[in-house]
Amino acid sequence: MSTKEEEKTPEQLVMEEKGLERKAKTVEKNAEQQLKSMKKVTILIPDDPQNPSDKVVPIGFQGIVYTVPRGVPVEVPEAIAEIYNYSYTSTRATNARIDNSISQEIKVM
Repeated sequence: MSTKEEEKTPEQLVMEEKGLERKAKTVEKNAEQQLKSMKKVTILIPDDPQNPSDKVVPIGFQGIVYTVPRGVPVEVPEAIAEIYNYSYTSTRATNARIDNSISQEIKVM
């Protein structure tokens, strides 16, 4: 015999949702405190010539999103700089692999 999950009333669902919202606010507040206590570093995100209207880069950390302008040196918490640098490095490596794969001659056997 299988156990059927009990259906929740609308009131129960609202209470659950409020509980989840409180947890999310707590996590966000903790992340905000972490970021505030971190060493600050300066980053410069270059303009994107292929997307000239793309003026900012969103960088997220545990629910906190920094919108960093392109072409302007900005001081950010070290974690934000690390996230951006990892993303930038990964994107360049992926683009290099794509460029390499499309430039190779396909051999049919």
